[in-house]
Amino acid sequence: MKFRILVITVSASLFALSTYAQDQLTKKNGDVLEVKVKEVSARTISYTKADNPNGPAYVISRNEVASIVYENGSEDVFSEVEQRKVSTPKNVKYGNNIIGLAPLQITRGIGVGLTYERVIDKNNILSFYLPVTVAFTGFNDPVTGTGVVESRPAYYFMPGLKFYPTGGKGIVRYGVGPNLVLALSEDYRNELIYDNMGNIVGQDIGWRSRTTFGIMVTNSLNINPTSHLHLGLELGVGFSYINKLAGVSTDPIGLAQFGFKVGYRF
Repeated sequence: MKFRILVITVSASLFALSTYAQDQLTKKNGDVLEVKVKEVSARTISYTKADNPNGPAYVISRNEVASIVYENGSEDVFSEVEQRKVSTPKNVKYGNNIIGLAPLQITRGIGVGLTYERVIDKNNILSFYLPVTVAFTGFNDPVTGTGVVESRPAYYFMPGLKFYPTGGKGIVRYGVGPNLVLALSEDYRNELIYDNMGNIVGQDIGWRSRTTFGIMVTNSLNINPTSHLHLGLELGVGFSYINKLAGVSTDPIGLAQFGFKVGYRF
């Protein structure tokens, strides 16, 4: 009786093993499939999934298969497994100098600008930066409220530094740093002149020179699609220390600038 039970148990185990016996199919790209091979022809290989041997049959081209290891240990080798290609970044050499044209530069008015940037440390973290801008601003007559047809240019010189936390050389880089601001411009004035009694005794009309000196913190985004092409966006805000109109000190003013530039890196 015990011998009969043992025979039944062993037979059931062998049946289970045969049921779930599987082959190992390795594709050229390195993928390994657990299958039950049904047929190997000159061009294709037919198989079912190992966990569903009675399920649908799948067909794969022999050109995609590297080898098959069968359940009995034998092996068919069709070709070698391809090494997976690992993309490596190109070693792009970026120059230390950037000259740029800012076709859109907004300060007190809308204008254009030229920029120059130079890397000044070995780690490419710190750069000297010099933007020069010419802007044009329209004025309204303070008395009549009508616009003044003539518009005179304002010149901005903003030397400063740029700090790049992750280095200044790469496809996309963020920078931030301080800039000194020297602005030379003219304002249109139309003012009535009063005597000590409050009577109007004259009128002062015309352009008056304005000199502004201050500091600004500029945030920049540098985009370098190639080793030479340079694109940039900038936004800076700050305030003035000196603000003189016709040589007379006036209240400090806020400073701001935004620009888009296209440049050449070398």
